[in-house]
Amino acid sequence: MTRRHWGWIVVLALGVAAAVAVWVILREPETEESLEAWPDDVQFEVRLVHGDRTYDIELTDFPGVTGWVVYEGPAMVEGEENWKEPHEYRGVDLRAVVESVIGMEVVETLTPVALDGWHKTLPAAVLDGDTPCGTVLLALSVDGEPPQEWEDAPALVFLPADERFGNADMLDALGSEYAHYYGQQPSTTGMQVKGVVFLVVNYDGGALPTLADL
Repeated sequence: MTRRHWGWIVVLALGVAAAVAVWVILREPETEESLEAWPDDVQFEVRLVHGDRTYDIELTDFPGVTGWVVYEGPAMVEGEENWKEPHEYRGVDLRAVVESVIGMEVVETLTPVALDGWHKTLPAAVLDGDTPCGTVLLALSVDGEPPQEWEDAPALVFLPADERFGNADMLDALGSEYAHYYGQQPSTTGMQVKGVVFLVVNYDGGALPTLADL
C-alpha cells in the first residue's frame, strides 16, 4: 500500500473519531445554561430528613438536567433481555440537592420515599454519578410533558452515560442489598420511586416518614 493510501486512511479514521466525539457531546445531559428556566408556576417540594432535623427543599430552585435512558426489566424468558421504551427526562441532580442542604460528608446512604411508602436506598457513592447508574435525577418531566401534568413527579431516575440502565449496571453499582428484584430476577424498573416526598439520610431500617409528617 502506498504512502498516499495510508494518508487517506488516517484522514478517514480521524474524521470518524471526530464524528463520534461530536455525537457524544451532543448526547451528554444538558445543564441549566442550555435549558429554559422552570416556569414560575411549577413547584415541587420535598422534605429531607437527617436525624431529628428536617429541611423543606424546593426542587425548582436547582438547575435543570435533561437526558435519555432506557431501563431493563426482569428476564421473562431465560437468555432474553427485556428492554423497555426509551424516555427523555428533565429534573434536578439529586446529589446537588443534598450537597446544598447538609453536605455530602455526612451521607452514607440516601433513601427517597414516595407518598405511598415505596422507597429505595442509594449508597452515597452512587449519588456522585461515577457508577454505572450515572447521574441520579429527581425527574420533574418526561418526554417534554409539562411538569404539572406528569403525575409521577418527582421521580427517581438514573441517567447512565450510554443511556442504557441494565440489570448488570444496577447490580454492579448497588449490589444485591440495594438492587431491586422482581421475584428472583433483577429489574431496574423497580428502582423508579415515583412521587418522592421524603429524602431520608442514613436510613436505619426503622419507621419511615409518612403523610402525617408533612
